[in-house]
Amino acid sequence: MNGYIMSVLLAVLAGGMGAVQGTVNAGIGKINGQYVMIIGVSIVQAIVSSVILLKNGWPPSSSNLFSPWMILAGILGVGIMFGISSSIGSIGPLTVYVLVILGQIMTSSVINHFGMLGVPRMPITPQKIASILIILLGVYCLSKSS
Repeated sequence: MNGYIMSVLLAVLAGGMGAVQGTVNAGIGKINGQYVMIIGVSIVQAIVSSVILLKNGWPPSSSNLFSPWMILAGILGVGIMFGISSSIGSIGPLTVYVLVILGQIMTSSVINHFGMLGVPRMPITPQKIASILIILLGVYCLSKSS
């Protein structure tokens, strides 16, 4: 299987896992509270990652074991986890994930347009703007149908 198809399949799989995880996290948050859920899930992630690292050789080949970007990524991860799990209880997973995808598309468009964070510069085109507007219309229709 070529790399492009594998990347597409992994992205779709990750999206499905994200929908399940957000819904499970919302349930845990209702029972134990959002902050306890975030800490518990993060501990499990750290344990699983540590086991994988130990099985694949520790320390990693990189001499830079910690990057300041990890702080930003960790903060963003907590924000994503909190935002999604808090919203699902009010507006449901379908609406939440449509809004998450909208936020990702809009932010990714800006990142691509300006070539931020080391990605190649890919200017926003009229077709991209039209696509975002269609998604906005879909979000509006979906929110009105709930």
